Amino acid sequence: MRKPRFGKNRTQSYIEFDTTVGTVRFGSEGNQLFIEINEQKTYLTDTSRNIIAGILIEGTLGAGINADGVLLKDGVAGKVVAHAATADGLTTGQLTGASQFIIITSAGANNIISLPKGANTPVGTVIRGMIAATGCELRVHPDDAASVKINNITTSVEAAIPADTSIRVELISATEWILTAVDNLGAVVSEIVPDAV
Repeated sequence: MRKPRFGKNRTQSYIEFDTTVGTVRFGSEGNQLFIEINEQKTYLTDTSRNIIAGILIEGTLGAGINADGVLLKDGVAGKVVAHAATADGLTTGQLTGASQFIIITSAGANNIISLPKGANTPVGTVIRGMIAATGCELRVHPDDAASVKINNITTSVEAAIPADTSIRVELISATEWILTAVDNLGAVVSEIVPDAV
């Protein structure tokens, strides 16, 4: 993700961010403030604390901006989503590119959480999350089983995620996810090596 960009022209000055929800621009035009998301501009009629067009603007912007559950702060966007691991990794077990921070529950260590489809997810997407009481298996999207890797291992693999673990997975190409994990004390979990399903 690129750093925020500052800009100015004859009619406006602004700061612009590239986020997972698109380009977001905050600025002033004449004596009005605006927020623009993917070239759709909304003017803010009150600069104190208002909900305008479904977007919550924090009083000082110091706490960030929350739009449809996506928090934009310091040039980083993230969305917290709860997911329950399932027997097949579908429905509540299927992650999307919008799942920027996931809270995973699992009824058993063999239940599955599936990553988003590689070809439909922007390279550089990072999904972070945590699993508490019961571990689960992490797999690529079912359509990617024969071609997409986790930690350079491919063809129908799964990675066992222990209980009380925080994970980070990053899509580094359309065909490869990198998975790292730490325990609830912040210690790196020894290298997670996916194995056969």
